[in-house]
Amino acid sequence: MSPAPDPSAANDAGAMAAALLALAGEMAPVIAERAARCEQLRRLPEETDRAFRDAGFYRVLQPARFGGLELDYGVQTDLAAEIGRGCASSAWVLSILASHGWILGMFPPAAQDEFWGRTPDTTVATSFLPREATVTRERDGARLRGRWGFSSGVDYCAAAILMTELPPEPGAPAEPTFALLPRSDYAVEDTWRATGLAGTGSNDIVVADAFVPEHRLLSIRMTRGGPTPGAAANPGHLYRLPLFAVFPFNLIGPAIGAARGMLDSLADDLRGRRSVARTDLAAQQSVQLRVAKATALFEAARNGLLPLRAEINRDAREGQVPSIERRTGYRLSLAFSAQLCVDAVDHLYPLLGGRGLAVGNAGQRAWRDVHAVAQHLGLIWDLQAGLYGAVRLGHPCSDPKL
Repeated sequence: MSPAPDPSAANDAGAMAAALLALAGEMAPVIAERAARCEQLRRLPEETDRAFRDAGFYRVLQPARFGGLELDYGVQTDLAAEIGRGCASSAWVLSILASHGWILGMFPPAAQDEFWGRTPDTTVATSFLPREATVTRERDGARLRGRWGFSSGVDYCAAAILMTELPPEPGAPAEPTFALLPRSDYAVEDTWRATGLAGTGSNDIVVADAFVPEHRLLSIRMTRGGPTPGAAANPGHLYRLPLFAVFPFNLIGPAIGAARGMLDSLADDLRGRRSVARTDLAAQQSVQLRVAKATALFEAARNGLLPLRAEINRDAREGQVPSIERRTGYRLSLAFSAQLCVDAVDHLYPLLGGRGLAVGNAGQRAWRDVHAVAQHLGLIWDLQAGLYGAVRLGHPCSDPKL
């Protein structure tokens, strides 16, 4: 396997991204061999986490001042799509943990220095889903208690960013806010038992009682495009992106990868294979049409997002904040891409036949994982289409995070 690219030896960000993608392509077959064990463990195997760290995958969006690669937004999507050919759960954790370095880069510089100052290669988890949480504003910070769910890859992280509702000051209305907590301030409860993305270790975070100082709080209102508190120390364009408008790029990669993996493996398997009735399956027009339709759906899901990524990076570099119609439009396109991936694997699934009933069948795993990705709030078609349709027809956006 090729060594991880050396950021000090690469002046061209495009060459760096290409080297990382080539490394992910070499790694994908090994990750595929571990996919069943990843599901059984319900989290990444330790050697997979270590391989991702050694390759620099988690650091593609991390600020350069901490040794991060600070590449264009969307590189994490490509890496996840490549790894997702073999294991969507592993790809999901890769992309999600990489995106957390980007989010932390938007926090006040003091929080970044506190977390990365001595250990720049450590990773941070997140949870955007508070359950039974109690948050109160106190002098110079806030106090948190409660439970947060769906924290993917949390077992391999040294801190967590939790989303909550917090008044910007005593007596003011509450607004969505991120709070950064060190690992000593919370417990991880093993709750993740799922039929899709089963190996992501998306467990619960439990906070008994934790004080979060002001420098570890970030109002989500300040992440909707343009300079963030972190931009004072990180002048790169990444930390001026509209966070929630483009966040689903961190989700779609595993679905694109899993759809491609299922398509490639089935096409290879069908060549020369005969049914129990000794019929040449690859010669059947119905089989050919299913493979062709799945290919077209997959290509549309992947290629339709490329111009959006270019636009998002270009606008941020030029200091342009996209309109609310464009921001909801990004979410619309990403949700549609997820639907195309679902349609692709649904067209392929009947070709698995009885083998697709086996628990460990790789095609069935890919089918389950693609459906699971499409169930994420940021990719659910009805929700994202509703947001865009309302804005396009002159109504206000109902999501304050956008």
